[in-house]
Amino acid sequence: MKMVSVREFRDHATEHFRSEEPIIVMRGSKPAGVFLPWDESMLPVQDMQRLLYAQLAKQIQEHMAIAGVTEEEVLADFETYRKDRH
Repeated sequence: MKMVSVREFRDHATEHFRSEEPIIVMRGSKPAGVFLPWDESMLPVQDMQRLLYAQLAKQIQEHMAIAGVTEEEVLADFETYRKDRH
């Protein structure tokens, strides 16, 4: 396992993405993230999509809660936008 700074990871991202070993990205003396090399055979595409959608939905719900916005308000805004486009 390799440890690099955020700047090092950013500046050499392409090189790091080719790495076959896990990388811990550090911000100062604390971990900021982890890069795990991906082998396409590790997980079927449908499972990957399901995991990504679940994670995105969770993050959206958290942001909405912080902003104090309900799902109904978001849907109403989309509907208003859709009607105003025409």
